[in-house]
Amino acid sequence: MAAARRVDLDSGEQREMALRLGSVLLGGGLLALGWGWGYFQPAQAAVAGMVQLVAVVIVAWPVFAQAAQGFVSKDPGSYTEQLVALAILAAVVIGDFTTAGLVPLLMEVGHLLEERSVMGARAAIEGIEKLHARSATLFEAGAERTVASEDLRVGDVVVVRPGETIPADAVVVQGRSSVDQSSVTGESMHEDVGPGSPVFAGTINLDGLVQLEVRGVGGDTALGRVIELLREAEESKAPITRLLERYATAYLPIVLGVAAVVLFTTGKVDRAIAVLVVACPCALVLSGPVAMVAALAVASKWSILIKGSSFLERVSEVDTVVLDKTGTVTLGSLSVLEVHAGEGVDEAELLRVAARCGHGSLHPVSRAVVQAARSRGIEVTPPQQLREQAGQGVQAQTDEGMLRLGRASWLVELDLGFEAVEPSRGIAVYVARDAEVLGWLELADTPRPEAAEALAGLRALGAKRLVLLTGDRHAVAAQVAADLGFDDFEAEVLPERKAELVAEEQAAGRRVMMVGDGVNDALALRSADVGVAVGAVINEVALGGADIALMGNNLARLPQMVDLANRTRRTVNLNVTVGVGFSVGMLTLAALGVISPLLGALLHNGGAIFVVANSARLLTLVRDED
Repeated sequence: MAAARRVDLDSGEQREMALRLGSVLLGGGLLALGWGWGYFQPAQAAVAGMVQLVAVVIVAWPVFAQAAQGFVSKDPGSYTEQLVALAILAAVVIGDFTTAGLVPLLMEVGHLLEERSVMGARAAIEGIEKLHARSATLFEAGAERTVASEDLRVGDVVVVRPGETIPADAVVVQGRSSVDQSSVTGESMHEDVGPGSPVFAGTINLDGLVQLEVRGVGGDTALGRVIELLREAEESKAPITRLLERYATAYLPIVLGVAAVVLFTTGKVDRAIAVLVVACPCALVLSGPVAMVAALAVASKWSILIKGSSFLERVSEVDTVVLDKTGTVTLGSLSVLEVHAGEGVDEAELLRVAARCGHGSLHPVSRAVVQAARSRGIEVTPPQQLREQAGQGVQAQTDEGMLRLGRASWLVELDLGFEAVEPSRGIAVYVARDAEVLGWLELADTPRPEAAEALAGLRALGAKRLVLLTGDRHAVAAQVAADLGFDDFEAEVLPERKAELVAEEQAAGRRVMMVGDGVNDALALRSADVGVAVGAVINEVALGGADIALMGNNLARLPQMVDLANRTRRTVNLNVTVGVGFSVGMLTLAALGVISPLLGALLHNGGAIFVVANSARLLTLVRDED
């Protein structure tokens, strides 16, 4: 787990903190001076009282300012200050300047400590912002010059050398390299890139010189979208917080009523003041935000982006998970499943010929064949000439004759005699040398290695129904659904049909989480109770319709995300329970005279300290692979 990082304050926050600390020190010093003056010079008690009254004004003015502002705006979050302001006024009226000064002094010290402890919530955002390159090497008119990365524009060409940070979202136009994308996608494997490959701002070029054409800058980059999502989520409110605010309008009158009853029945002003002091609902105010901030920090470290804190409630209630197949459950790229060599042809020979034919072609079938050959240690020799037949296949002129790799229908048109077969799991491509068909290869988009374990993890966390959706053929969908243990599936679906299926699941009384990665999933992601975009760093359309985004394509983050949501909600519930119990208990003790105003000022932060400590436990969570 990453070590804690110091979070620096900006200049405005530094000035505000300095002013508040200065007020505390000055007010505390004058309060102590007035008390000492009155103690050692009883004859000058009036002078000592004036010194203490000045101290009260200094330490209490922020409380009165916030109370007045909150009263005018009817902000429930200012009820603490309003209660304390009333307690100070009551103490001043009866001439207890020591209590009137110490109550806001002790509370301000507690608030400063709380605010500084939770100020680390911005660490995730600030850490991501620091991933941006500060400068870039712009290539124009055949020359290079260094510019600030924020001065780049879409269409500019930049040069990135080994070890440098890529300054913008871009596409490679020249050169090849490996790129460390772990800071953005969370994937530990380096990505090999070449002409046409997309790269992202904040990632690191490892070992090659590349020229890039800028496609996105500033807020339009993957990092920019990440930062914006984190900011939106940090400012959002958890459902429990909104619930507290809804009923907070009744809280202040109730507390005032309790204080009035205590004063009327006992005649003791100090008891009424103590009731007002301990009634400050600090723990309740912090119960949701502090836990949410901790969850955001953990989620961002796990490369999980959360748009709003309402996910806490909705994720915990999900009982049905609908997943797109291609690119989400599967790898989204073809791989060779089986090699079917003809009579008298060795499998290795068939694969070698197929790979030589596909060498130099960018078609997914050709790339899969070449990769399969190399993975088996087969050396691939490039052909003398290569020609692609759109929608049919590729043919290569070599020293061993004319090689062809393509559809059965294409080879039939060339009068090559053979018997075509229908593959059960994917597609079939045939290999021919001159007039002889050597055999065929079965290729398919295979499930991700972690898919089965991720789906089992979702079931263990409460998912009762798993549904697979795909635009692929029925036979392919049935095979994937059976291999991974889906409860149901539907094949050959269009984007609007995916949204309809989500609506049908909801109409049956189910709480639905939709997981997808493509443009054709955006409608379903938005209509589901919870929409999760996988690999959202690449597809901002899917990201726009989702509530949560998993950077990269690792499905293992799905159960991790659900587990984090469940833990966070339990943390918030415990915070609220303790906060309510603490407030009721303190009010009771204060009304009975067990707690004095000064002791109440010391103890009122106890619930808040528990809430902060309990929420901080979320920061100790680590992923399974960590």
